Amino acid sequence: MRSSFEEVLTLQQSWTSENTEEMHRRGMLIRNEIPKVIRHHRNSRPGTDGDTEALEVAGSDGAGRKTIIPWVRIFSPARSPSATRGWYLVYLFGASGKSLYLSLIQGTAKWGNGSLVSRPADELSRRAEWARGVLAAEITDSPLVKQISLDTTAQLGRGYELGNVVAFRYARGHLPADDVLLRDLNFMERLLEILHGALDSALSIPGEPAPEVSDATIASRNIARARVDGPRFRLSAAERIAIERRAVQLASAHLISQGFAVRDVGATHSYDLDVTRSDSRLFVEVKGTTTDGAEIVLTAAEVELHKKEYPHNALIVVTNIALDSTSVPPVAIGGTLYMIRPWEVSEAALRPISYRYSLDQHDRGRPS
Repeated sequence: MRSSFEEVLTLQQSWTSENTEEMHRRGMLIRNEIPKVIRHHRNSRPGTDGDTEALEVAGSDGAGRKTIIPWVRIFSPARSPSATRGWYLVYLFGASGKSLYLSLIQGTAKWGNGSLVSRPADELSRRAEWARGVLAAEITDSPLVKQISLDTTAQLGRGYELGNVVAFRYARGHLPADDVLLRDLNFMERLLEILHGALDSALSIPGEPAPEVSDATIASRNIARARVDGPRFRLSAAERIAIERRAVQLASAHLISQGFAVRDVGATHSYDLDVTRSDSRLFVEVKGTTTDGAEIVLTAAEVELHKKEYPHNALIVVTNIALDSTSVPPVAIGGTLYMIRPWEVSEAALRPISYRYSLDQHDRGRPS
């Protein structure tokens, strides 16, 4: 393993985008020899019987033309289907050949408007800080570095640098022995496992949909595909109720302080609060979330009602609600309220999660 790494770092000094003899050799190491060694190590660890965590190993040195930053990554296919998505481990070889990093890293793209879009630099930074917080107990007093430098101004290399959470740095000519390299890899796999667990349970992850949005998407997908074994919800029914009640409580208090009479009609109507003052009446939608409230979930009935009642309507969103899930039932406290009045539902801001499709007699009678 050490000798292969050293050879790649040496070959980096002869980098060209053409498939020269040196670059051909680099490709063999990156795509074949190094992944093979890592797979053998993972499958032969004591006590695993070849049944280690479902991680795969793959290397890339460029599709067609040779990339300046070759890599070998260790990843969960379900959680990180490509190097631009999810969280994974990766060996990154610096452009100058001076350094090699074993990085716990995040993909730099996300789905938006039906396609992959690059995450902003500040979002990548916030996500990396969130992950370091999750791993704080494990990485304190470790030799891991938070910043990596791949010696290139290329956009791809900069993306890797921004996406790094923590990394081991190895210098050409001073790489440790194989047993140390493999020990470091075991440690990083443990960090990835901890991070995966946090991703499953966290209520707020920078750059990810709010739990309410995520759960609505999961529910819609499972219904559409008739699945009962799909991804699990991030919020339980009791947690959702606690958040909703806290939001309605704060919204009601806010409106009462402004001289409104407030009636909670959420159980029977397509809006939450019926609000009156003098001769005016408002139809108020209330949403609560443990996140910053960048997205909320609306039903078709809610959208239809608020379009109809505009401008005699309002939206109240209570953000950053704190949830104590250890209590029975869960307890929601805190929260920051903001109000939009009147609230004009913007078609441009609506994103369909699923559709209901009606099959007419012609469709159902069509022969197969």
